[in-house]
Amino acid sequence: MPFVKWFVPAAFAVLLSGCFVSVMPLFSPDEADLPLIDGAKITAYALDEQGARKDQAPSHMVATRKTKSYVFTPDKDEPFRAMFDKLDDNFYVGVILDMGINKPPLYGLFHQVGNKWLGYSPVCADFQKLAQTKGKTLADFNIVHNPNGSDCQFRKYNDLKNALMFLAAYGKPDMEYMVGK
Repeated sequence: MPFVKWFVPAAFAVLLSGCFVSVMPLFSPDEADLPLIDGAKITAYALDEQGARKDQAPSHMVATRKTKSYVFTPDKDEPFRAMFDKLDDNFYVGVILDMGINKPPLYGLFHQVGNKWLGYSPVCADFQKLAQTKGKTLADFNIVHNPNGSDCQFRKYNDLKNALMFLAAYGKPDMEYMVGK
């Protein structure tokens, strides 16, 4: 789930539909990258299936650096902590940390194109359908389907990276983030 779909109240609806998660973060703060400037102002737009901005008001937030992570402060929601790790060229995995008691780390994919970031919100059931259209299964990505919910759980960083790069190749972004000073 990308920034705002990831980071705003709408995220809670998506959280219930099954996301990419792990028991513990799959990369450490020492491995994290800091692609956003401290104090970056972010405007987030939901995208439709064709990649156009939906006809709804954007969301806004500020990203503040805290050592090797960020604290995101949305205009209309509680702050949360997140980290990024560069996957390939201008692709990053983002992880939301400290979502609350019994909430696992939550992952999303981001593609940076200048000051625009395209966000992919991997929903487990949708990812499974996409994989099937390409002749793959969740097992091909070493995904453990959580028996107590609908999440796709990862145990190794390389498995998460492979699934996210597959999503980048065949999926579509659902959020656009404009990052400014």
